[in-house]
Amino acid sequence: MLVGTVEATFLVLLVVIVFGPILAERVRVPGIVGLIFGGMLFGPFVIGWVEPAGLVAELGAIGILMLMFIAGVSFDTRAFLEHRRMAITYGLLGFFIPFVLSITVVLVTFEAGVLGAALIGAMWASNTLVAYPEVQTAGLQGNRAVSAAVSAGVVADLLSLTVLAVATATTVIESEPFEGRFGGTLANLAGDRTIEPSNPDPTLPIWLALPLLAAFCLWLLPRLTEWFFVRVGRSRMQRFVFALAGMSAGATMALLGGVEGLIGAFLAGLGMNRLVPAKGPLMERLEFVGASIFVPAFLVSIGLNIDPSVLVDRDTLVVGAVFTGFVVVGKSVAAIVTGRLFGLSFGEVGLMASLSFGQAASTLAIAQVGLSLGMFDQIVVNAAVIAIVATALITSYGTRAFARRVPRPDSEGGPIGSQVLLDVRPHGSDLRSLATFSGTIARADDGLVVPYGIAEAGDLGSVQAVVDHAVDTIAGQGLDVEGIVRVDESFAEGTVNLVSENDTSMVVLSWRGPRFTSDYLFGNDIDGIGEHCPVPTVAARVLRPWNRVVVATGRTDAEWRREDADLALELVRRLAVGGDVGVLAVVPEAARAEVALADVQSEVLVAEAGSRESLDLLRPDDLVLVPAHALLDLTPRAGWRVTRALDDLNVAVVAGPHRLSVSHGVTRQPLVATVSTGSHTRR
Repeated sequence: MLVGTVEATFLVLLVVIVFGPILAERVRVPGIVGLIFGGMLFGPFVIGWVEPAGLVAELGAIGILMLMFIAGVSFDTRAFLEHRRMAITYGLLGFFIPFVLSITVVLVTFEAGVLGAALIGAMWASNTLVAYPEVQTAGLQGNRAVSAAVSAGVVADLLSLTVLAVATATTVIESEPFEGRFGGTLANLAGDRTIEPSNPDPTLPIWLALPLLAAFCLWLLPRLTEWFFVRVGRSRMQRFVFALAGMSAGATMALLGGVEGLIGAFLAGLGMNRLVPAKGPLMERLEFVGASIFVPAFLVSIGLNIDPSVLVDRDTLVVGAVFTGFVVVGKSVAAIVTGRLFGLSFGEVGLMASLSFGQAASTLAIAQVGLSLGMFDQIVVNAAVIAIVATALITSYGTRAFARRVPRPDSEGGPIGSQVLLDVRPHGSDLRSLATFSGTIARADDGLVVPYGIAEAGDLGSVQAVVDHAVDTIAGQGLDVEGIVRVDESFAEGTVNLVSENDTSMVVLSWRGPRFTSDYLFGNDIDGIGEHCPVPTVAARVLRPWNRVVVATGRTDAEWRREDADLALELVRRLAVGGDVGVLAVVPEAARAEVALADVQSEVLVAEAGSRESLDLLRPDDLVLVPAHALLDLTPRAGWRVTRALDDLNVAVVAGPHRLSVSHGVTRQPLVATVSTGSHTRR
């Protein structure tokens, strides 16, 4: 009596979602297989407690949209741009070689219809990074081959979705019957039938719908999202619901042209990418809701349509083996060609190929769409499940084996903007301008700004109020934000402990500005933090918005000075790119600045930092940014002159790990003392 009710169906779904992946991983197969087999177990072909149509199917339809939307939102643009040549090359080869191979085999050997063959080719030209945790365990996520493989996967997926868009927008396709070697199996992929699109009467023709879809998702939606985040949606719930609405709007726009909605959801995710930091609370909520209910429901719904008896059928096994061959051969050839072009080692080529073998939810999404449109039979989905299991095992063991052949890169910090810890003490800076400074640095890496405060005993309430105000102010700029209040013995100890505990990439400290004499005599928190901080650190006083950034690199005669000079130039580039902000670089020699600032409007002045010539050019709306050694190398007379010149200007001092000081000077090998971690953090 309970079978078929919403309550019982939802209970069964949750049981499968919880226990399916656990049981699958116990037998060393991916959790995705457990979800599919769980749906198959409780589906109409075995126990019969859940019907293919109904609640699970509806939740699964939302799951496809969320899967593609999250893929677009989480796309790492920084990694893609850093390795764009190799990524684009491998992405194109990794798509077209399996795609052409699949079409050739299906058309020539089995004489299937062109559209069905193209959709099967798109299934195996895409990939999912099932084995990426193996790379992380080996510490190779920064390797060039791994970065290229990750970015290339997005290129291949975009092209696969393009094929899907054309296929689903076709109104009626006629396929001729044929005789094939596996008659009744692959011959049925495109037999004597009429294929109907998912939207048989689209509102707009595809030649008009696709440009409108791209314009809406990539131009209008980002602007609407930024307006909403700044003007209206300050709370996390409002932003979460708006993100889902944006996903749905993109999917709806796709349907207007007869294009499958998941394509619109993916483009909507790309459009909102820069406004949703990868490590922010909004992304965490999207991933949590998608990964906990909707995407697993989609995988369970796939299993509901599978008859387990056909999985051991000879024809199904043969088709699954052929599909696996499309992936392994196609991706391997693409990796070998890319490795030859870019000088990769044998281990890197193998790692790139094996990492790209994995097939998962995106492949099943295309297969399910093709099945629903009548382009091929259930056997394709069944064989796809077999191929997914096979490629999951190959990619896991292959990635692990080749990872041993690739040396681990030298330990380096991540992108400097991935998580910026922002000190919000009221030290004279304008909070909105200071937040803009930090947010601009973070956005270049799709990063997160984390305002924080350190409270001593009895001071928790006032510090919490300051942080809450900062969170409201930063959220008002459209940034995704979550504040931290930590109880500790001192501000310096608390800050250093937070850096270690929160995967921080850079610290921005609120600073009162240059006070060289008093700082030298009485000390300050900046020096204490800078000496012990293991990530790049900035001391900033930002009084107002700026229209120009002035950078003085100082001497570059030592390696650590060159590193800090390059860090300052990188921050300047981030502050200037994408805005109407000019740059004045004061450098001892022009070549380094010209290379670092090639993509921004800049003027280069060859002069010493703190020279009268450079100080005379300063304006009230400037932001002056210098590495710490540029100030501390000044003579006492020049330091006094610079202090007066910077008295009412925006100014920031930056240095690499363990090197920031505004009074005592810095050395190549700073003293690093042990800092206790016996405190607790409040979020």
